[in-house]
Amino acid sequence: MRKIAVVFTVLLCSISAVFAQNTVKGRVTDMKDGTPIAGATIKVKGEKKSITSGADGSFEIIVKPGSAIEISEVGHSPQTVQYDGSGDLDIKMTQDTKALSELVVTALGIKREKRNLTYSVQEVRGDAIVAAKQDNVVNSLAGKIPGVQITNSTGMPGSASRIVIRGATSLTGENQALFVIDGVPMDNAETGSPAAGSLTAGSSANRAIDIDPNIIESITVLKGSAASAIYGSSGARGVVLITTKNGGLNKKAQLNFSSSYSIDNPILPGFQDKYAQGLNGVYVDGNNGQFGSGSWGPLIDTLKVNGVPVKKHNQAKEFFRTGHSYDNTVSVSGAANNSRYFFSYSYLKDDGLIPTTSLNRHAIFGKFSNQVADKLNLSFQMNYVNTDNHRTNEGNGLGNPLWTVYGAPISWDPLPSTNPDGTQRLYRAARNNPTWLVNNTGFQSNVNRFIPVAALTYTPYTWLTLTERLGADMYTDQSDYHEAKGIVGGLSPDGGVINRNENFKQFNNDFIADIHKQLTSKIYGSFLLGSNLFSKSDRFDQATGLGLGIDGFYNISNTSKQTSSSNLYRYRKVGFYAQANLEYEKLLTLALTGRYDGTSTLAQDKAYYPYGSAALGFIFSELMHDKSFLSFGKIRASYSLVGSDNIGPYALTTPYSSAVVSNITFPYNGQTGFLLNTTLGSNKLKNESLKEMEIGLDLKFLKNRLSFEGSYFKRTSSDLLAPIQIDPATGFTNANLNVATIENKGFELLLSGIPIKTKDVTWEINLNFSRIRNKVIDLGPGLNSYQFGGFSGGGGIYAFKDQPYGVIFGSRYKRNAAGRILVDDDGRAILDDNNGPVGNTNPNWTAGFSNTITYKGFSFNFVFDVKKGGDLFNFDEHYNWFYGTPKATEDRSPRLINGVRESDGKENTTQISAQTYFRDLSAIDEAVIEDGTYVKLRNAGISYTLSRAKMGRFPFSALTFTVAGRNLWIYKPHFYGSDPEANLQGGGNGQGLVNYMVPTTRSISFGLKATF
Repeated sequence: MRKIAVVFTVLLCSISAVFAQNTVKGRVTDMKDGTPIAGATIKVKGEKKSITSGADGSFEIIVKPGSAIEISEVGHSPQTVQYDGSGDLDIKMTQDTKALSELVVTALGIKREKRNLTYSVQEVRGDAIVAAKQDNVVNSLAGKIPGVQITNSTGMPGSASRIVIRGATSLTGENQALFVIDGVPMDNAETGSPAAGSLTAGSSANRAIDIDPNIIESITVLKGSAASAIYGSSGARGVVLITTKNGGLNKKAQLNFSSSYSIDNPILPGFQDKYAQGLNGVYVDGNNGQFGSGSWGPLIDTLKVNGVPVKKHNQAKEFFRTGHSYDNTVSVSGAANNSRYFFSYSYLKDDGLIPTTSLNRHAIFGKFSNQVADKLNLSFQMNYVNTDNHRTNEGNGLGNPLWTVYGAPISWDPLPSTNPDGTQRLYRAARNNPTWLVNNTGFQSNVNRFIPVAALTYTPYTWLTLTERLGADMYTDQSDYHEAKGIVGGLSPDGGVINRNENFKQFNNDFIADIHKQLTSKIYGSFLLGSNLFSKSDRFDQATGLGLGIDGFYNISNTSKQTSSSNLYRYRKVGFYAQANLEYEKLLTLALTGRYDGTSTLAQDKAYYPYGSAALGFIFSELMHDKSFLSFGKIRASYSLVGSDNIGPYALTTPYSSAVVSNITFPYNGQTGFLLNTTLGSNKLKNESLKEMEIGLDLKFLKNRLSFEGSYFKRTSSDLLAPIQIDPATGFTNANLNVATIENKGFELLLSGIPIKTKDVTWEINLNFSRIRNKVIDLGPGLNSYQFGGFSGGGGIYAFKDQPYGVIFGSRYKRNAAGRILVDDDGRAILDDNNGPVGNTNPNWTAGFSNTITYKGFSFNFVFDVKKGGDLFNFDEHYNWFYGTPKATEDRSPRLINGVRESDGKENTTQISAQTYFRDLSAIDEAVIEDGTYVKLRNAGISYTLSRAKMGRFPFSALTFTVAGRNLWIYKPHFYGSDPEANLQGGGNGQGLVNYMVPTTRSISFGLKATF
């Protein structure tokens, strides 16, 4: 009986102990602003089992009274709280700035600890984006991220910028990265001029220019396919994730105001200033009705006409003006009850170097979120942008005023621009007066854009979060181009008008289930399941009118002949995706991604295709006991196979288009006419494939004061979709086929550190380096080359089998077997009968070096951007050497070509005149291929911040003054033009062409930012 009593007593104690455990509810929030903290780990001290907080920061845990509860989360200092047995837990965590820097935004906007990532990803904070002082957000990334090549086209306000990650992966399709803003894809297309293509009219703005840098919290670049595979076929080219700012949860509203003013001056190439208009030293008086294109006349210093000295003109300095830009932003953020908000308005005005050119951008942004129920959160944001861009023509067309700015003789006075009879005042018959062009031609683009995003987040359990997100990108682009009567080489000698209207709509829907759970005592798992619906429509309506009835009235009703066209493109895609991340004791991480897409652009039986990735990370530093030197070490490896549908809609069919027969354009005399398109469609198109292998090493030393990241990758793009040239005997010039294969391989290095960190002084450095090698493996049966830039059938940018993507092809010197230039008996270089490769547009390597030094309230930062190699086809020299205007032509002494005579093979000893020498060179493409190597001091700035403690009774909580510069110094040892980064064809694939573009600017800005 006594034993039974003892057993019964023990049993009662055990039962009471079990029932003494309470199910406790709690919530984890940020101490500073009250933001819910999702994914925090909560565990009872001494126990292995743990749970994580939900999207709203809530959790439930079983705990005994008197037990200690440990809370930890990346980005916040760990806490231990004692549970007294009653009430819910309200956990407020303090931010750990060191750990916070290791939290990055990844695919679908999910924040993850960088230590656990199995792929390469780099983040740029919003303050660095703003400090770059760039109108186009793409340019603000230049020099900051290894493996990412950014090219700005020209110095025109609203100029296009191009971003390519790890080299070109498509033959003729899109090679630029996908842009995603707060989880929703956005369009970054470049529509171009309605008057002509980029070769003869120049580029236009890419649509990333609509994004206001002041609303950006951070930009994350996903470089490898393993990082971006979950975004579907569009993510195969890499992804630029833009995360916008959120309002805090402080009930007191915070008001911010910033304003800056910039002065922009052109960086001009060198011009000779000694010789007047003429040929062979004989003067041609272009000021008094004589015509001639050359500046090979007499010395101007002693030149007189009717006893009056001829005035010397600097055509470029007299034409270009000092540019000015203004950027003003006001924002307010805060909270009310369970809501948080952020609103911003900014106005940018950029007046260009050429009169009548400008960029004006109004941007209104609002974000609002509300905890509508205990486990339900609703957020909505709207970005409205109006971008108004006034431009002039650039490039090879005669409507470009720079033809007669860079090519005009120093003896010619361009003013007045008209003669007494109203005709243009010219020095040569086949070009226009630049001032007349500015006043009588123009291209205006006015864009109204809306980017709304709505998200509903429901957390039924602490381990499960469901998100429904709907977003759109909608804009209209109304473009107008006009030319006055009397233009040379324009739409019509009688003037003309073009009106183009683009209506773009893009919708994206994601449903995401996010699961994160401690699976065992040693394995933690996070899983994503989702579906995606995406649709896009793009409509172009264009009307052209020729022959103005009333001078200066640029309305299409004022033209004598009108034609119009309408084009509608529709596209749809559906996708299902899954992602799993398994972490074993913070030592091993396995990441798996899978996606299944269906698209409207591929053949019906091949419209659906699966792909995915697998990656592994090993944090070997977890096995080390002594971490005083090596704080962290990780090896990572990944392999991915990604599909893509990188071809425009309707490539499956051969559509009809308006007919042009013997220079007769239909409709003609009231009769419509259509012909089959010259590109043959194919109903057998399948998806492109991109296979990528990446290995990497991440190291941190000296308690994270020094960091190193290195990656090696190899990616092969195959079955590339392209309109390949076919035998014209078929009745078609091209056919849409799966044909080409391109390979990219290279390595990326990133070294960052904090050499000095004291109470008052902090010095941060960042050095990145990348080297990428590209090769076209195959172009399809019987095809050895494909042109995608430059002049048709002549000099341009090509893809050649077994050579890099982006070979410059053109005329070249004739050489002997030893490679020596051959000359004729007069000592003049001989042109080879056959064109051939004369350059390679790909750089040997790129690098960036940035520094930030802070001392008390002062901050000094600068960014160097370096590119080694990468040839340019400098058409400016091609023409200007013929005219005799470049600085190189100022030395008029006879020249001797280093070569051998073709007739007898002996060394050349015959000199030729400078005029003959340079005019001969201008006819040889090889002679105007220049090395694009540069070193740029891209950005430099100094700022001083006054805090409330230093300002006494002033209403500001902080006041910052800034002075910054852009392109303060450019080293370009082998390039004659303004800027070796420039590119005529904007964001297109035909990179490496330079031809009469607005020069890059050197800028100084002054700024003020106040926080109330």
